Amino acid sequence: MARIARKAAPEGVYYISQMGNQHRDLFVTDMDRTKLLELIKESKRKYGFKLYAYCLEDANAYHLVIHANGSDLSKIMKSLNIAYAMYIKSDKPLFKDRYKSEPILSKCEFDRICSDVICNKVIGSCFNSESEICDHDDPFKTECKTCIKSSEEAMIKLKEIAAIDQISLESLLKDKERRNELIVLFRKTSLLSLKDLGELFGGLSESSVCKILKTSL
Repeated sequence: MARIARKAAPEGVYYISQMGNQHRDLFVTDMDRTKLLELIKESKRKYGFKLYAYCLEDANAYHLVIHANGSDLSKIMKSLNIAYAMYIKSDKPLFKDRYKSEPILSKCEFDRICSDVICNKVIGSCFNSESEICDHDDPFKTECKTCIKSSEEAMIKLKEIAAIDQISLESLLKDKERRNELIVLFRKTSLLSLKDLGELFGGLSESSVCKILKTSL
């Protein structure tokens, strides 16, 4: 069965994990780790993504926190992994399956994951360090001048959308596919919390909203 193409928002922030195969560790020496960091720097220059944390401590895995910043995440990772595999010159596949990506959807989650990505003492942690490879802005603090800033504004906008669709607000909320599309849209264009979004879209729980967002990305 063919693999289903993964969806990734070009403005999304992601926790990335990549495992190696069992026949050879990804990192045998710290020179290997240094080489991967050099390739990440080159990839940043090429694709313009942002890096907030990395971990190269495990011998057979690496972890990144990336803001795609308008780029195609799959192209970033494919280019990086191919370049590193060429450096290793392994006669067998170097990586175990594809990388895993998890969208980071809130400031709280971003801080927690970056703090959890603990790196070894030789290579060091990227988050809040002075490493030139790191970005230090906060992707969840950028001021949104055109964003919806309150639940009241959001309700007005939602009623406008229902009017454009020529249906009642109640009917709009009952259409789960359309509702989920709008939840994703409002998450990107508003300052509403997951709780606020849940209340706006008919009393959904925060976990339900989070699940919808992750499924849609």
